[in-house]
Amino acid sequence: MKNKILITIFGFAMMFFTSCQEGDNIVDEVIDGQTTGAVLRTIEIISSDLPIGNEEAAFSVIIEAQDEQNGGLLDSVDVFVTFSDNSQDSGDSSNAITDEVFVRTIPASDFAVDPSNNLPRTTVTIPLTEFLSLVNLQPDDIFGGDVFQVRFELKLTDGRVFSDYNASGNIANSAYFNSPFSYASTVTCDVPEEFGVGTYNLEIIEGVFPLFGATIDWVEGPVEIINTGGTKRQIVEACYLPEFGSFCGPLEFQLICGNVFMPEQAPGGGVGCGSAILLETSLDDQGSYDPTAVDDSVITLVFINNKDNSGGCGGGTEYRSELRLTKI
Repeated sequence: MKNKILITIFGFAMMFFTSCQEGDNIVDEVIDGQTTGAVLRTIEIISSDLPIGNEEAAFSVIIEAQDEQNGGLLDSVDVFVTFSDNSQDSGDSSNAITDEVFVRTIPASDFAVDPSNNLPRTTVTIPLTEFLSLVNLQPDDIFGGDVFQVRFELKLTDGRVFSDYNASGNIANSAYFNSPFSYASTVTCDVPEEFGVGTYNLEIIEGVFPLFGATIDWVEGPVEIINTGGTKRQIVEACYLPEFGSFCGPLEFQLICGNVFMPEQAPGGGVGCGSAILLETSLDDQGSYDPTAVDDSVITLVFINNKDNSGGCGGGTEYRSELRLTKI
């Protein structure tokens, strides 16, 4: 009976998240008959890696503004950055500004209507040199794993402001909206393009969903891993909670100077009890790979699943998960 209940709950969630991917101006569907909002949809992350020693390194993203007037309410977008030193033993960031710093304002005039859907888009690019200047650092002060967190605030002509602090998980993490308003631009070490790419065997080391009698989180066995740009890798299809229908979707991770970081994401394509279950790596508890040799035979993924009981399942808690990927 418990299994049947969970299938119903998760099936409904899947129907919701699938429906959010249909239509050009999905904002209209979600907010019809309610107070309208606005989003900054991620069209493409051109680059978010900041390789050590690369003078041309930069964060760059294409964003699209959506509101009830198809971008007609767009006034401007403010950009901010926060530096996090995640490599305490390397570099010297003692003089760094660690509070959020204003970067610039992007006026509506810098956006151009895209002919594919008649919504305004723009490309935002921030060089590493600008990041360093803003937070009072020099190139030698940073190391792999350090993060420049870029945050956008969308301002409308009626005075309302939208950002990550008032965007729901369904807006920030859904496949269509993909509007997190915040992006991690990470200092990285060089990784060969084919490193960590190919067929791997996925094995569960630790972690199981804490409700509904679940005994296994993932389908173990062969998975395909692809390079999605720079140090970013993606398990093309990782199937989550197979006892309740096997919800499948991509699983993202990043190779950072021997550590493996997993950004906040929804496993299984976005399932949960009313909202999406989210997972994310903790900065003090990460997976690993061998960066000293060209050895990509074993990669471990360590992350917190159901972060802050994000799935909204009554009585659920977050829990530690660990997966081992062994190259076949």
